[in-house]
Amino acid sequence: MSKKQAKKQVKNIQRCLKHLSAIVGHQCTTTSATTKCVLLGNAGHANGIGRADVISILHPYLDVNSYKLYFPPGKQFSILFTDDLCDCLADKVNTSQIRENVVYCAFINEQISFEISQEIKPPGLKLFQDIISEEFEKDLLKLFLEHSENRYMSQDELKNRVTLHYGYKFDYKTNMVDLNAPLDHHPIPCSVLKVLEIIEPNISISPNQLTVNIYQPGQGIPKHVDTHSIFTSEILSVSLGSDVVMHFKNPTTGQVLPVLIPSRSLTVMSGEARYLWHHGITPRKSDALQDLTERQLRISLTLRECTAEPCKCDYTSQCDSQNYGKPAYDVVDGGARLENQYVSSVYENIAAHFSSTRHSPWPGVVNFLNTLPPRALVVDVGCGNGKYLGVRGDVRVIGNDNSYNLCSICRDRDHEVFACNALAIPLRPGCFDSVICIAMLHHIATPSRRVAVLQNLADLLTPGGLGLVTVWAQEQQLDMDLPEPCRPCPTDGTEQGVGRRHFDSQDVFVDWKLKDSESKGGLESSESKMYYRYYHVFREGELQELFSEVTSIQLLDITYQKANWCAVFRKL
Repeated sequence: MSKKQAKKQVKNIQRCLKHLSAIVGHQCTTTSATTKCVLLGNAGHANGIGRADVISILHPYLDVNSYKLYFPPGKQFSILFTDDLCDCLADKVNTSQIRENVVYCAFINEQISFEISQEIKPPGLKLFQDIISEEFEKDLLKLFLEHSENRYMSQDELKNRVTLHYGYKFDYKTNMVDLNAPLDHHPIPCSVLKVLEIIEPNISISPNQLTVNIYQPGQGIPKHVDTHSIFTSEILSVSLGSDVVMHFKNPTTGQVLPVLIPSRSLTVMSGEARYLWHHGITPRKSDALQDLTERQLRISLTLRECTAEPCKCDYTSQCDSQNYGKPAYDVVDGGARLENQYVSSVYENIAAHFSSTRHSPWPGVVNFLNTLPPRALVVDVGCGNGKYLGVRGDVRVIGNDNSYNLCSICRDRDHEVFACNALAIPLRPGCFDSVICIAMLHHIATPSRRVAVLQNLADLLTPGGLGLVTVWAQEQQLDMDLPEPCRPCPTDGTEQGVGRRHFDSQDVFVDWKLKDSESKGGLESSESKMYYRYYHVFREGELQELFSEVTSIQLLDITYQKANWCAVFRKL
């Protein structure tokens, strides 16, 4: 193995160990001794690699009945559990290839297990199994499937599921409920009231709002916290039709806990589980337990009690009632309002001055564009002043941006552009050979909206089409020799470059100082105005987590370049 390849292996294994440690809840290390637990780097679902692919490289050395494979959801590695010690893996399997992926092997020093323990749950989460009979479950499934086909019902057809609403309609644009607009013609069904009678001893609220989520195999829901201000102290969920693994993440510590939610069970979230931990379901057709478990049609009944009283919980970082006007980024999808005020509006005002500071295309983006074949059709989502639209004369690049003024600058340079929001791109799906999204995704305010943008990028591509996404990194000095602490942000509008900043938080406002003459093009003036742009700076591994929510793309590579995280992906 060359020195360069050995360096790549060390870096890959270290990254995988970090994610593995978070999954199992304790620090994992490697050893030079042969063990029965082997980490296979670059051989996970995030690489587009499945069980059959890994078996193909193990087949010459191991009997298929002598080992088990585990694929952590959305990760770039898998874990091999062997019945016997196998010295040949380090020599024979290490650096073998599965398509374009070089597989790296490392023996794990600790005893680890991926069995999902029903004993290990977020504080405040309770799970009650077999609360209803199989016959009652079938009746409920039939009822809500019939309701989903009734166009007079209050429902939403979301990208990843169909929802029905009873009592009050839940608005996904605001993550709120309008208490002045009850659904008088769509009360909570009698059969669900019967469920409430059954579970009454286990709950402390009186639900008056029901949201029914209908999941087909392969569908899920992004990680989120139910809005604090509009719902009371417990969130109830009754699961029908299929078992599923729900992931809970503590945003303070980063700890992730998988919880198996069986069919016909009741989940009660209160306290920390209700107010702090984010919960979600990864969109995939199977769950990786000890063996893959195929998902079936699943329907969940989410029961909540609406209130007009402000929330007074102890988890103020996630609480929209107690943030005093500050955006509760991961809780309330006031994301659209935040983006309008602190992104779109700002760039409309600073467009001319911003463009004057953006001259040279970034070499990393140019290198990516140079890999595309002649006559490729490319779309630049969030094209800004269009500095990447004319990099290559032998490909056709169409740009779009949410700023009309930036689009006007592009048109003055004879580029083909149009104005639109990245969450609603009016282009025909499946037509583009490549898509780039440079320094735009970090302006999107909530995880669910970021996933929606990535899904839109994927939808634009033809099968096999390539994409590039870059975002600001929270880790600002990984490749720079700068003194500590970092120098302060500039205030004259001519930014020092991302790598000279220091971010104590992931959700920040970055200033831009604009003189009056620069905004209006008039006489020189000493007057100036300060604008603040919203950024969500990405920590290591976060971009991978977002990509794992989009099943139609394969993440090929994540690199750190000049204080940015850069992701290259392919449409499946």
